[in-house]
Amino acid sequence: MRDSARSRPVKDTRSSRTCLALLVVAALSCATHVPAAGSHVEKPPARYLFTWAGDEGREDSDFLAVIDLARDGDRYGTIVATTPVGETGVWPHHTEHDLGASQTLFANGFSGNRSFVFDLHDALHPRVVQRFDGVAGLSFLHSFTRLPNGHVLATFQAHGPENLSPGGIAEIDEAGHVVRSASAADSSADQTTLRPYSLAVVPALDRVVVALTYMSIPSWHPLRPSIAHDHSGNQVQVFRLSDLTLIKTIRLPTSEAPNEPRVLKDGRTVLVNTGECRLYHVTGLEGTNPQMELIHQEMPKGCAMPVVIGDYWVQANAPDHRVFSLDIHDLKNVRAVSSVSFDERQRPHWLATDGSRIVVVNEPAPTAERRMWMLQVNRATGELSLDRDFRDAGSSRPGIAFDRHSWPHGATGNAVPHGTVFEWR
Repeated sequence: MRDSARSRPVKDTRSSRTCLALLVVAALSCATHVPAAGSHVEKPPARYLFTWAGDEGREDSDFLAVIDLARDGDRYGTIVATTPVGETGVWPHHTEHDLGASQTLFANGFSGNRSFVFDLHDALHPRVVQRFDGVAGLSFLHSFTRLPNGHVLATFQAHGPENLSPGGIAEIDEAGHVVRSASAADSSADQTTLRPYSLAVVPALDRVVVALTYMSIPSWHPLRPSIAHDHSGNQVQVFRLSDLTLIKTIRLPTSEAPNEPRVLKDGRTVLVNTGECRLYHVTGLEGTNPQMELIHQEMPKGCAMPVVIGDYWVQANAPDHRVFSLDIHDLKNVRAVSSVSFDERQRPHWLATDGSRIVVVNEPAPTAERRMWMLQVNRATGELSLDRDFRDAGSSRPGIAFDRHSWPHGATGNAVPHGTVFEWR
């Protein structure tokens, strides 16, 4: 691979009472606040990575792996623990993108229509504390984001056990119970892709932005025909956060698979990327007639997971075997600033960040190596570089292999990594 850059009495009693009231309010706010997606709280360096992985042969249990990130000693990049879930072939897919203050992690097994909640208080001994299938008639959960109250808001691709469109969104508590839900149904919209894929929550504007596109089901799965009549996707929906009312379904000019909305550092601006590597700005989000404005395009198509770090949008592009960064401080002049390219067996797909590092996980394609990488990012310039110290013990090659015979839980053979998140304590 190649790196390319780039104590005194108070006399005014009215004033003192006002100050006291403000202090009480502030204290209560601090006591109850849970950082939500898009809040961009500065995080301390992470100690561990948690990776949701599936047994490649679908014969042994799928599991959560723990990777040590301590720089001292000789365990940096070492898989130090695994927690089998006791179920096979659920096809581990998305986890939350960030680990919140509750130290629990939601993860879905997409094709198994099965979701799990892990307790990560003891990082070296994760425990499954809840597991559930669909909620409120919705099924095939895909993505999660945290709400200010600590619950998650999740996208569901379908309703019912047959993976039928339309899907919807639902607020779920940490016991896996539905709090409220909403369907993606809209009689005025394109009916072939009313399948919520991922979402961004914007508490400051009382909005939720949901990208709609279908999630492909593996060829071995009996429900593969359920997506036969769907196209890639060309719609984005905006809901009101306070009551999950659908405000508008926005149709893009072409079928380009809108997939991952993200909130920028101001907590109000939302961008949405597409599988065609186009980047859109959701304008008028605070009103009732939001629109999609194209602000950048990259080639070739095949973009997947992005992360936002300050003024930079960092994006994975599997067909081009690279990860690139865009300067987005001026949305009228978005420009590419840096990239890291990999060899042809690497197809970057999932990204997650702790603010200074980005973990890169290959997509679960037959031609892709079962492997993950670590990048370092310069927050001032957006420059990306490969972390060559992040590697298997005894190996001179950067990256962590999931093509391996044994794991801490036993000799179960190769695994397919997907959702990965940095620990945050």
